[in-house]
Amino acid sequence: MGQAVDWTDLYRQYLPRILNYVRLRVGDEDLAQDLTAAVMERAVSRQRTLRRQEAFGAWLFSIARTTVAGYYRSRRLAVPLEQAAVQAAPDPAPPEVVMRREELERLRVALAALSEREQEIIRLKFGGALGNQEIGRVLRLKPGHVAVLLFRALQKLRGLLDADDAGVDFRLM
Repeated sequence: MGQAVDWTDLYRQYLPRILNYVRLRVGDEDLAQDLTAAVMERAVSRQRTLRRQEAFGAWLFSIARTTVAGYYRSRRLAVPLEQAAVQAAPDPAPPEVVMRREELERLRVALAALSEREQEIIRLKFGGALGNQEIGRVLRLKPGHVAVLLFRALQKLRGLLDADDAGVDFRLM
């Protein structure tokens, strides 16, 4: 890349965006923090692969996508029954927290009804706070195509949430 990279500044700038993106991918705060740390560690160790500093965001989100995908490839899907039986019940929460959790769960269910590509574009746009050009670099798409896909995905998501409000089980649609 030629010039020295100020990792401290880039870390501060991108850490919250990477963490939000990873949160949307994994849904567990502790795991999201661990995977985000792994992303940043990989970025530092692979800094020689960054060709242009202006492509840093797309490069870093590509590392994040690969890191999360690697996690899902390697994780075990089953929890031993003995372990599940001894897990403590969650603490009761105030009504506002319960309502927020319910809304987030409703959104997660609706997002899961979208295609993986649509989900990924939404996660990069809103979780990663990336613009269409950066999303295009990450997904190897033209920015105009990203805009169309994002618009359609949001329309579909809005329709699913409206159907849910109307009492329709959109998972059967």
